[in-house]
Amino acid sequence: MARPYPVAASSSVELALVGPPRSATVVAATRQAVYLCVDDPDRTMISLITPDAVRVPCALVVEGKTTPARPTPGTIGTVGEGSLVIDGLTFRVARWWRPPRPRGLGATPPSRLAAAVRWLTASVADPLDETGRAAVAELVHGLRRGEPIHPAGGRLLGRGPGLTPLGDDVLAGTLVGLNALGSPATSVLAAAVAGAAPDATTTVSVALLRHAARGECIPQFAELLDAIASSETALPRAAGNLLAVGHCSGAGLLHGVLVALAITHERLALDILSAVPPTPASAGTAA
Repeated sequence: MARPYPVAASSSVELALVGPPRSATVVAATRQAVYLCVDDPDRTMISLITPDAVRVPCALVVEGKTTPARPTPGTIGTVGEGSLVIDGLTFRVARWWRPPRPRGLGATPPSRLAAAVRWLTASVADPLDETGRAAVAELVHGLRRGEPIHPAGGRLLGRGPGLTPLGDDVLAGTLVGLNALGSPATSVLAAAVAGAAPDATTTVSVALLRHAARGECIPQFAELLDAIASSETALPRAAGNLLAVGHCSGAGLLHGVLVALAITHERLALDILSAVPPTPASAGTAA
């Protein structure tokens, strides 16, 4: 039998990994990541990734330089007892890592938040089209006033191509941002997204939105929130690192934190929702 590949596993999917063996089906595969849906009550998503891939909160990071062959969607594997077995290969948990879960943004002085909003809205292009921006404005007003938000959230879910459509990335960034701000709107938005997402977007995105509702995010997004809270000089670098994630995922997540700030701070909402979208060229200033 071939030696198992050691992986660094996210503590967020620990129950599925250390529990009894269950089947897991490959639902998506890219050059750097394989996503498997575990046949457990929570429909846990596990992502087997290369060391240079984006470290999503459900990731198992293959250690070392060897990259195993990529299984095709529909391939059935087994998860449990500390291992993932797929296509005759075994990936065994060698160590654990904890996904970032930013907190404390709500204690940031309003003047610092305002400065960050001014820089971000002036330097980073809004990735949404007119319909998406209208849905965001409706979402912000609905959450601020305690009104139903299902129509607005529904227009964002599944909006755009890819494993994680742009609209979903905006919602994920909003959920993580609201968690970091300690906003009571978090649970309202999380419930609305959880109810609508399974019928509106990809299986992978449904799982990542679930992590976002718990406040879990990729390291690049945590870096941005830390820069907003503590270091204006670090903001350009942090924004650039986040914008480099995916085709538009980083831009969607970044816009999501602006949406979260608009929900929790009325004065900032005026600046964010009325901002004229910069030209695409201006987005490059953050890289």
